[in-house]
Amino acid sequence: MQLIKQLSLILVASCLAISPLQAAEEQHDESQAEAKGPHGGILLQQNDATVELQIFEQGVPPEYRAWVTRDGRAVTDDIDLNVQLTRLGGQVDTFDFAYQGDYWLGDGVVTEPHSFDVEVILAMDGKNYRWHWESHEGRTRIAPAIAQKAGITTAVAGPGAIERSLTTYGSLTTAPQQIARIRARFPGVVSQVKVNLGDRVERGDVLAQVESNESLQTYALRAPIDGIVIERRISNGEMAGEQPLFAIADLTTLWAEFKVFPGQRAEVAIAQKVRLKADGIEREGTIRHLLPAPSNAPYTLARVEVDNAEGLLTPGLLVAGDIVVETVEAPLVVDNRALQSFRDWTVVFIQVDDTYEIRPLELGRSDGNLTEVLGGLQAGDRYVVENSYLIKADIEKSGASHDH
Repeated sequence: MQLIKQLSLILVASCLAISPLQAAEEQHDESQAEAKGPHGGILLQQNDATVELQIFEQGVPPEYRAWVTRDGRAVTDDIDLNVQLTRLGGQVDTFDFAYQGDYWLGDGVVTEPHSFDVEVILAMDGKNYRWHWESHEGRTRIAPAIAQKAGITTAVAGPGAIERSLTTYGSLTTAPQQIARIRARFPGVVSQVKVNLGDRVERGDVLAQVESNESLQTYALRAPIDGIVIERRISNGEMAGEQPLFAIADLTTLWAEFKVFPGQRAEVAIAQKVRLKADGIEREGTIRHLLPAPSNAPYTLARVEVDNAEGLLTPGLLVAGDIVVETVEAPLVVDNRALQSFRDWTVVFIQVDDTYEIRPLELGRSDGNLTEVLGGLQAGDRYVVENSYLIKADIEKSGASHDH
């Protein structure tokens, strides 16, 4: 955690550091568009021409409105007004204007984020007027070396499979065929017990020595399988008869038995994928069997084989399972780790070279790992996946504005 904090400080410091040349350029660009007009828009002036340009978004999708004057008098016809917005990544949005009785209206929606390089071109009375400035928001720069140290990783947006699942609950158990019970071959006295409960044994290991009552010779009881001793019912000096003396369980594979109730049964089938979680440990498996519940209980048991080669799971643990009942191919998805809240939006941060910027998203279906994107992102966009919160923190620290 301390390392992440340190990297965050380095990241923020590096992104806020700019050269004197950059500072001069930014001041120059902003000076062209810092004045405000009577309608609250950006005031652009050149010789006898003045354009006030505003992004209006009260009760309507964001749209451009403009007021044009020549020598202080309103111009209502015979002009050609054009705005071009160049976004991060090279996309260009173009707006032409028509007079609406009180203002000039741009022909389209100014989509979020309102972060772009702006070029305004006005043709009036045979003269051309041009203004250009940067209007960036939700954007920051991070050197590649700093991004790597901070653990920032990216992915390319594209199609993916959204899985619809239903959640069930059950417990882990051991299959009967994975438990071996060991008895004495001949009745006799146990002269030595070599294992205890919980010991791991391999096939052929000696469990105990028994002295036969008939031959008075000692023979060994050996483990018939690899596994863990889960029962020991004998001690030194006791008589071994027909009762089981040891039980050994192979726990490298367990079984999850989930309760599937009548309202779920129609969607559940053998071979469906299941994502399991028990005691904080996650596994994947498939439904191998569907069995009636014992004692005529009102549910079906869905049995899933669970890999336990590392021995982290034990029989009896409660387990939750998400059974994948439908898979839908979506044309555009993002990794859920990339999603962040920003203002009133859910966003991802796209990357172009060493620049990162918000992309507010319209989202569709989700399965907990991937989420469908309905708008706000393009296939092929590279977006931040891991540690995207560091990008958010840096943008918020820089005081990204939403001022038009």
